[in-house]
Amino acid sequence: MLSIGAKALGQLAALLNERAGLKIGPDGYPGLRLALSQRMPALGLSDAEEYVQRLRELAGEHELRSLLPLVTVGKTDFFRDSSQFRALSNRIIPDLLLAARRDRRRLLIWSAGCATGEEPYSLAIVLAECGATPGEAEVWATDLNVAALETAKLGRFPARRMQGVSQVRRRRFFHPRGDEHEVDASLRAFIRFEGQNLASPIFAHVWPESVDLILCRNVIIYFDLPTIRGLMGRFLRAMRPNAYLLLGYSESLFRVYEKFEMVEVEGAFVYRRPGEPATDSSRASVVRSAVKVRSPSVEANSRPRVQPTAATQPQPEPKAGDAANATAVAKGYRASPLERLSEAVRRMDRGEFDAALAAVGQLTEENPDDLGALLTLGNIFSLMGRTAESEETFAKALAREPLCVEAWLFGGVAALQAGTLDEALAQLRKALFLEPTLALGHYLLAQVQERLGEPESARRSYRNAVAQLRFPQRPLAGHYPDLPESPEVIGRVARYALSALDRDERQS
Repeated sequence: MLSIGAKALGQLAALLNERAGLKIGPDGYPGLRLALSQRMPALGLSDAEEYVQRLRELAGEHELRSLLPLVTVGKTDFFRDSSQFRALSNRIIPDLLLAARRDRRRLLIWSAGCATGEEPYSLAIVLAECGATPGEAEVWATDLNVAALETAKLGRFPARRMQGVSQVRRRRFFHPRGDEHEVDASLRAFIRFEGQNLASPIFAHVWPESVDLILCRNVIIYFDLPTIRGLMGRFLRAMRPNAYLLLGYSESLFRVYEKFEMVEVEGAFVYRRPGEPATDSSRASVVRSAVKVRSPSVEANSRPRVQPTAATQPQPEPKAGDAANATAVAKGYRASPLERLSEAVRRMDRGEFDAALAAVGQLTEENPDDLGALLTLGNIFSLMGRTAESEETFAKALAREPLCVEAWLFGGVAALQAGTLDEALAQLRKALFLEPTLALGHYLLAQVQERLGEPESARRSYRNAVAQLRFPQRPLAGHYPDLPESPEVIGRVARYALSALDRDERQS
């Protein structure tokens, strides 16, 4: 019999806030209780307070990482990541449905890591709005968490979890049931819920080359490199030629798995299994190369500059005076959110912060789910000395993505710039708890430790920065001018700073 009292839940919530920056109030305690009921038996424990004490001990860090995916399972929303769902609604699903109808087969979409069901129900809504029937398309929704699957099958959601659903969609696809909204039977008919461990070496229920679209978002952040590569190999075998794979905002296959090609669809970057040449109707532009980073020489007191962390460098919006682009202007060309953000980043790099602030502020108003724009906005506020607005913006990013490493990382940079070194230290440590292999985080932590007069700690952090470069370093969401970001530059500046510390010690 498990003993999970309110006191232990409060202790666990405080610990998660301290270590990972997760803010979980009493309304989130049922999710904590569910997570404890799965992890405590794995350690042979029956008392929740004893379990929390185990987490506080040095050996408990590994267990805390095992717990995190379970306590964040409730943080999922309808139509999460508006840019991806815009691409799904406008291009990807209509094109895939057309191809399936042409081939006289059923369209198969896999929601891998479906949690409590918001994602597969969102996909079912898009299918219905595209005119598909359950006989033409299926959403296979899987998760390791059996309790979450049972919740998903119920299809009942309180009002606070319906924020991403428009009133039009609520009236068409949901029925009020007291304080909850229940999904219509027409949506349930699209979805098949099953348990599935993505780390399993074999997917027994998946035929080779049978899946048209996989959404596996905010899942692989919990996996180590061999597990990710194995999973991508299994996904590749399961996918049809030209099938799509969508990952979470912080998840990249750069230097991890090279057998997918990255494409841009409606301003969203997704992966595609290469195969037969894509038809014109797919309208997806292939990204031919990864981020190109400038690597200037590093002087003693200078920081290297880095290009925007988008996966491509879009062309600027056509201007009326440019004859080559006159046709595009005449046709009413409007820059994509990614192009607009890239132009704002160029303004930041030129020091035009007022213009960049206006552009990014408008972009976040029009696209509130654009995490890259939101993080960039927080950085602009920081660079302009508007500390309170910067903190508020990063808090919004964390409300959208509770495990957003960049929000803690850039928050630490903002605190460093504001001179609040203890706060910078705390924020950077949270970023590194969530992503221990982030070399840039270790480098910035060392910078703070130097300013705090802790040379030994700084040395250790600089060495950690170099050591983590053996792992792939993903592009970060958001932009901050002059931060070292490419592995080559981070390694160079960390080694230089380490040498400078050693030289200062010899001279003292």
